[in-house]
Amino acid sequence: MSGKTDMGLYGLGVMGQNLALNVAEKGFNISVANRSEAKVDTCVERYQSEIMGDEAAAATAGRLEGFKDLRSFVDSIKKPRCIMFLVKAGR
Repeated sequence: MSGKTDMGLYGLGVMGQNLALNVAEKGFNISVANRSEAKVDTCVERYQSEIMGDEAAAATAGRLEGFKDLRSFVDSIKKPRCIMFLVKAGR
């Protein structure tokens, strides 16, 4: 990790992953986490292939960093911390 990220996003369902990738694509550094560790891996893999794999997008993209430990996730975000939580609606 090189420096703190601009914001954090917890909740990497379909909407969360797409929002995180969009934020990174627009040049902001973002930390992501999820209750399911597999979704963290999936989001980071998508960032690597969809954004960093595209030379034009990678030139202006921010970092996306995935965290499986909640403390590390929170500590990775610069203060004052901006964290968005996306939770499944319903039960």
